[in-house]
Amino acid sequence: MGSRGSGRISDYPGSSSSRQSGGTGSSHEDAPQDRCAKAFTARLEDVEQSAYHRAHGTTPPIGTQLEVVQHKRLVAETTGGEGIGNLPTSFNYLASCMKDGWRYIGAVRSVASGPPAATISVDFAATPPK
Repeated sequence: MGSRGSGRISDYPGSSSSRQSGGTGSSHEDAPQDRCAKAFTARLEDVEQSAYHRAHGTTPPIGTQLEVVQHKRLVAETTGGEGIGNLPTSFNYLASCMKDGWRYIGAVRSVASGPPAATISVDFAATPPK
């Protein structure tokens, strides 16, 4: 048994179709804007394969300023454009929020070098479209 999908972010739960439907029955919670406006904390994935780790051999220091950008996946990047890790796929709904003009700015909250692997937790805040 295999899985089916197009390989696009919209294949994952929480993408644009589920962002708009919310699923709770409350019209306030169903509003697409509400989910986009929430601050969140994420534990980044693939930290040791990131551009930052490859270039510096370590994780960025606590307090490093970041922004979420979309490449093939949603990536946390420094203000200098170096990716430090991927956001988990549970945050893929942010891609449609970003298309609507939302930005997600944050800072490194904690780092651990491992073993078994380096981890980075980041706090992000939402900036609404202009």
